[in-house]
Amino acid sequence: MIADDLNQEIIDLATEITRDAVGYFEKAIERSGLLLTSELRNSFEYQINHQAGQLAVSGDIYFKGYGRMKDMRSLTYLNMPSVDVLEEYVEKVGLDKFAFVNRFGQRKIPTKQSDARHIAWAIAMHKKRIGTVRRKRNSTWYNRTKVDFMNVMRRRMIERTQVLVMKALKKQAESE
Repeated sequence: MIADDLNQEIIDLATEITRDAVGYFEKAIERSGLLLTSELRNSFEYQINHQAGQLAVSGDIYFKGYGRMKDMRSLTYLNMPSVDVLEEYVEKVGLDKFAFVNRFGQRKIPTKQSDARHIAWAIAMHKKRIGTVRRKRNSTWYNRTKVDFMNVMRRRMIERTQVLVMKALKKQAESE
């Protein structure tokens, strides 16, 4: 009985901390300026895992993989990136966010689709030409946020588990 109550309390604590971690990561993305569309911020999901009969609980957080790539110190492009994927990105961000569209001498009537394709090709060729992109270390969002939240989570878990264990010991002592 006491173990079941303690187990439920720990599951509730893990759920609360994991939900708070998702919010912590979402705010870190906004602070770091990585928010071009809300797709990365809205892609965060979490899952709580526990085994019946054991006091073992884990929380997993998932988000789009490109969010982690934005945090890497360097990215190396060996081949030209996919133009179709870049075209989707350009359309999602919006053509008005790009300052210039090279229409190759106005050979044809510009349309939204052709402008997106031209911008996507320009981005792909630029990535191919540069090869490796190096970032400053102060532009990180994931690693710093993860370490900061791990410290917060550790303190919260110690405080809450001390209270839970004391309650469980008190109940056990009273029942005997």
